[in-house]
Amino acid sequence: MNATKPVAAIAAMLISFAGIGAITHYSNAAANAARADIHAVDANRPVTTLPAIEVVPSSAQLRELSQPGGGAAATTGAQMPYYSFAAEQVSA
Repeated sequence: MNATKPVAAIAAMLISFAGIGAITHYSNAAANAARADIHAVDANRPVTTLPAIEVVPSSAQLRELSQPGGGAAATTGAQMPYYSFAAEQVSA
C-alpha cells in the first residue's frame, strides 16, 4: 500500500479545516465589529426620520366628495390630489 495517498488526504483535510476556521473567525470578527458600531450610537441624540407625508385630498374630503349630492358644489373647494414631502422634520 502506498503511504503517500493517506498522508496527502489527511493533509488536504487539515488544510480545508484551517480554511473553514479562518473564514469563520473572520466573519465572526466582522459581525462583532458591526454590532459594536450599532450599539455605540449616542442614545441621547434624536434619530432623524423622514418627514410626515401630507396627502391631499384627505380621506374625509374623499368621503364628502363621494356622497350623493356632493357633486359640483363639493368640488369647488376640492384640490388637485398630491403628496407633500415638504413638511417639517420629525424626530423619533
